[in-house]
Amino acid sequence: MGFFFNLTLWLQSWFSYIHIIISFVVLMNNLTKNCLYIATLTFVMLGSFSSNAQISFDRKFIKNSLVNRMDFDYSEKSYLSNNAANADDTLFNWKIISLNQPSDWELQVCTDGECIADPPLERTHPFILPVGEKEEFKIGWALFEVAGDGLVTVVVTSNNYPNNTDTVTLEIATLSNIKDVNNTFVEVNPNPINNNLTISFNNDSHKIIVIYDILGNKILSKRIYSGESINTTNINKGVYILKIEGLANFSKVIHKN
Repeated sequence: MGFFFNLTLWLQSWFSYIHIIISFVVLMNNLTKNCLYIATLTFVMLGSFSSNAQISFDRKFIKNSLVNRMDFDYSEKSYLSNNAANADDTLFNWKIISLNQPSDWELQVCTDGECIADPPLERTHPFILPVGEKEEFKIGWALFEVAGDGLVTVVVTSNNYPNNTDTVTLEIATLSNIKDVNNTFVEVNPNPINNNLTISFNNDSHKIIVIYDILGNKILSKRIYSGESINTTNINKGVYILKIEGLANFSKVIHKN
């Protein structure tokens, strides 16, 4: 009896030992899997962060809900930095990937020394940005005194490394309570104009009127009296902005047929 009792105790001890070893192996296996998962996830996150950080807009989302629709246009700037790790990562494309605006507004994107009006969705525009330098993106709308909401997103992508990309979004809304106070000071007829433009003030004084194109170039400057007609034959067809010296808050969008 003593022999069998001792054998039973020995077997129980042996099985307990085997159970401990098996539990330890399972635990180590789970720890190994968890460590591999954490290491992989960390690698992916770091790689993703590194890739996304190679080019970056300093302002990724710009919003203004207090835009005055009586202003000729509205725009904001965001600067794109190229911090790429690869020396040959200097060729990029930008394009519009989403756009919502009133039909009368005109979207304008200025960068790399040129301004593009109403760039079509998904059409790419190439530019060069050396490593370590910045490029200005000026994005906005010509409002033409039309109230509404605007939302546009521009994406920049590397030619050689498509994962190197970043976006900038501009969202604006015009104030609903802005009134056209200009009409209490000035009348402009006709509009659209053909060969002559007549401007009348709320008094008989003389003023200097200035006409600009949509890029801000001065087209015409003249001192006139109220009710005087201006010959516009030499002005090309298009959209212009009329200002009057001494009336800082006055601006009027005019169309030439």
